[in-house]
Amino acid sequence: MKFIHKAVFSLLFAVILACSGCTASAQSPGIAVPTASPSPNGFQRFNRTDLSAFDTVITLVAFAPDQASFDRAADRAFEKIQLLDHLFDGYSAYDDLHNLYYVNQHAAQTPVQIPEDLFRLLSWCKEQWAAGHRETNVGMGAVLSIWHEYRTAGMQHPDEAKLPPMEELTAASKHINFDDVVLDAEKQTVFFSDPDLTLDIGAVAKGYAADAVAELLYEDMPSFLLSLGGNVYAGNAPLDGRANWAVGVQNPDVTQSGTKDILDVHDKTVVTSGDYWRYYTVDGERYHHIIDPETLFPSRKMVSVTILCESSILADFLSTTLFVLPYEEGRQVADSLEGVEVMWILPDGSVRATDGMKDYARSMKNPS
Repeated sequence: MKFIHKAVFSLLFAVILACSGCTASAQSPGIAVPTASPSPNGFQRFNRTDLSAFDTVITLVAFAPDQASFDRAADRAFEKIQLLDHLFDGYSAYDDLHNLYYVNQHAAQTPVQIPEDLFRLLSWCKEQWAAGHRETNVGMGAVLSIWHEYRTAGMQHPDEAKLPPMEELTAASKHINFDDVVLDAEKQTVFFSDPDLTLDIGAVAKGYAADAVAELLYEDMPSFLLSLGGNVYAGNAPLDGRANWAVGVQNPDVTQSGTKDILDVHDKTVVTSGDYWRYYTVDGERYHHIIDPETLFPSRKMVSVTILCESSILADFLSTTLFVLPYEEGRQVADSLEGVEVMWILPDGSVRATDGMKDYARSMKNPS
């Protein structure tokens, strides 16, 4: 199998900040004052945190020659994040923007012309679908919206939490064929040939955004570490003498705190899918948000899958794909992909990894 490469708070960013030596003081809700600290070569380390996009914590740590240089680059990066947040929003309309919400409302009636970023994301997913990689299906909105409704209600009223009726999920599953999403590259339009189909791009949206923002940061401020809701992108090595950034992989056991491992990386992205984020409880059992397209229920094959590679959208896509596949099948996929390393944590607590992960994971470099 060959995946097409591009042309949760699953990662503990607190660990990254601790390893980077950054601090922040509150200026206003959701915003941290960029705090400078010197490095031997004259560059300074700054950081900024924001809560206004993608319904998550977004943090940027970077080295720049001065405050003004950092602010210019950070402003550009966060403006792109805000734009993509609006574009990929499936729940809200924004003036005349033909975003995901608008597409889901209108694409079954007539082809909808959409902005380039949304068209590129859907085209990338279409390529994966055409290649036969269908465990991650952004056309699964009809099923995922049902789970979202029941999960939200269950989180708000735990004593009344319920599971979606299987007959409701089965009926919705008849309308998740991504072949019914018709893209016209010349006109840059999307059309649904099934009027009951809807898109849910949650499995790839933050990955696409991380790639897009990283591209800007490489131009403006290449020594950076970006965390976009758990999708971490590490740019050039930190300019303080260290060879790598440190990225913590969260311990999936919600009864414990801290990290399961720490990855030493630069010029790579790290993305984790886990069963410990976005879940609710029914009759004492936890039901998370990663839905197996075959069973239409949360997958029980893994508790955590971490992907390390150079493309964040690919890592996002793969983390979901390998989460719903049995280990043996997922390992075959991973071993077929050049430049992709994977760490699996199975329900019995055992950890498995591709051979190359030992070059990054501290526990594998120095086993206890």
